[in-house]
Amino acid sequence: MFCDEFPRRFPLIAQGLLHSARQGRLDGSYLIYGDDPVWRQSGARFLAALAVCRTPRPDGAPCGACRACRQVAESGYAELYELSPSGKAGYIRVGDAENPEPNTLRWFEEQFHLSSSADDGRKIGIIHDADAMNDEAQNALLKTLEEPEPGVIFILTTGNPAALLPTTRSRCQLLPVLTNTMRYDFEGHEALARLLGELLFECGNDLPRAAAIADAMLELSGKLAGDSADRAETLWKTRLEQAEMLEDRGLAKRVAEQRDNAAASWYLKLRKQLLSLIHTFCAQGYLWSVTHDWQKLPNPELFAGLALPEHPDPARLRRALDEADKLLFRLRFQIDEQLAIRSFVLNTACGQD
Repeated sequence: MFCDEFPRRFPLIAQGLLHSARQGRLDGSYLIYGDDPVWRQSGARFLAALAVCRTPRPDGAPCGACRACRQVAESGYAELYELSPSGKAGYIRVGDAENPEPNTLRWFEEQFHLSSSADDGRKIGIIHDADAMNDEAQNALLKTLEEPEPGVIFILTTGNPAALLPTTRSRCQLLPVLTNTMRYDFEGHEALARLLGELLFECGNDLPRAAAIADAMLELSGKLAGDSADRAETLWKTRLEQAEMLEDRGLAKRVAEQRDNAAASWYLKLRKQLLSLIHTFCAQGYLWSVTHDWQKLPNPELFAGLALPEHPDPARLRRALDEADKLLFRLRFQIDEQLAIRSFVLNTACGQD
């Protein structure tokens, strides 16, 4: 659980937060940035649990077992509000100032103007992938970050801090969770690594085999929507059940909309993971071909268990990396994803060195 995993992976950051908590001096706004979305999420959960845990450990760390900690882990804590990119565009909308709809910045801010139901008045706000806010949204948030209400903690996470305005970054305490590695957890990520290994190291110029690899990769890509819906259902299940128990149709509808927005957000994240794995595999394959030691790569686990050649061909792996670059470039311009992936596979397998 994040209460144990995060302090082990980032002990200095955890110790600093624990010291601030013991002194009663947790800041009102934090920005957690790093290359691995799993650790960004873990850091946000650790900080939230640190603020609300009812039975902390002797060193002040959250216990991970009390009701509040479990609710933070399940996104079921009543005074924990989360905001994520939503919709096909994948950005965080500002929303209507008069009647803000769910999962918009105005709706998010509105939650912190209401009285807290917690005994200590504590409220936590997490904005995932904060770089998905445009300049208008960030400017609208500045005063909230600069002068949060007593007992309120805002946590922004991002993999691209440079995309945030300097005025946004300056209002937050910065917490770097850099790993120089990527972690992939979408359904089928291990199968995708095996397919890429087959493509780069075994396929040669075998066109039918390359076509079969492309079919298998597209099948994995097609499963992302279902994986995203399952994650959103798990994340919002408790809140939806609570809304239904209250027999408040309006509330239940809003929670269901948030669940659907979460599913769309998860899909964008998992799609980015899939494309990142393709590019990372090709990049590290080429790096291995010129350094001759795959076990010293940033993500050696991608090559574990694969049938690897004794001497990889640098020209072939360079071509694979070039094709992966082209794949990401094409998808920026809404090129048909199936066509782009098929082109990547066939050009990698059968292109000219």
